[in-house]
Amino acid sequence: MGYMKSLRIHIILPFPVTKPVGGAKIMYEYANRLAARGHQVHLFHSIKRPYKKSATPVWIKQWLFALRGVARPGWFPLDERIQSSIVPEITDRYLPDADVVLSTWWQMAFAIHALSSAKGKKFNLIQDYEVWAGQADKVHESYSLPIQHLVIARYLQALVFEKTGVLPVHIPNAIDASRFTLTNPIETRNPLSIIMLYSQEPRKGSDYGLRVLERLQKKYPALQVVLFGVYPRNEAIPASFDYHQRPQQLAALYNQSALFVSPSLGEGWALPPAEAMACGCAVVCTQIGGHLDYAENEQTALLFEPGNEDDMYQAVDRLLNDQPLRERIARQGNNCITTSFSWNQSVDTLEGLFY
Repeated sequence: MGYMKSLRIHIILPFPVTKPVGGAKIMYEYANRLAARGHQVHLFHSIKRPYKKSATPVWIKQWLFALRGVARPGWFPLDERIQSSIVPEITDRYLPDADVVLSTWWQMAFAIHALSSAKGKKFNLIQDYEVWAGQADKVHESYSLPIQHLVIARYLQALVFEKTGVLPVHIPNAIDASRFTLTNPIETRNPLSIIMLYSQEPRKGSDYGLRVLERLQKKYPALQVVLFGVYPRNEAIPASFDYHQRPQQLAALYNQSALFVSPSLGEGWALPPAEAMACGCAVVCTQIGGHLDYAENEQTALLFEPGNEDDMYQAVDRLLNDQPLRERIARQGNNCITTSFSWNQSVDTLEGLFY
């Protein structure tokens, strides 16, 4: 849509993002891609959020964030044309006029709804069923606000429709195809090699995932397990497992592994299994909405019941023992993620809605 006029686009995040977070990564990705298309993009990170109490005064928080210099994320290569600010709250007072305002997170939907129309056409990107911190009634209420709701996954589209009778626009996530790509042939990989995200968030299911991998390593002493995550290594991680904290070469780690496992109990649209698919891993993951846009059982992945250790054990064990099945699932997964999900398509859709 290069012939269209350049828009002033304000992208709203619910807090300054000091470490890699999937939802923020998606917003930064949109910011970069919209800036590359000639739009004037300004990121605003809010200190205060509607319906959230805080013990620390806003000015102290703002001073601390300024001191740490975190208005621009250190962990994401933000385009230098993009302005990025930390503001006390998302109100008319702190936001200049614009053509479009795009937020994420249910509390920010209330914040942008209260803005004057001079601040731009209002959009909120729903990236998960955001009820894990409580306040489910407010989350549901946010779906009915008269702003344009967007969702990243089909199950979220169905959920919002069920709560409101209005079908939100589905704009799937994608992955960076220039970074995550197949470089090591699927058939020559060590069949006894597994990679998994390690997280201390209970929703990610790492605790039981580690137990299952330990059981499998007892059965297959040659099993190589690679973990990665943002946390420092700790005693929860078995000594026989490799651990990479914030790896610079994540795509290379995926490419060295035959299998990727995700024991997650809840996701919006999970990025790591999709990245791993793009790099040629056969994915074994939980049957949850946040995986189902690209993980089809027996086709592009093997699915198991969330939290069911025996179910996970059997699914992984099956792929460790069946080379043709592993190769077929890896190839079909790779084909699915590289052909059906593209940032260009997603940004085209978003830009079309803006106009």
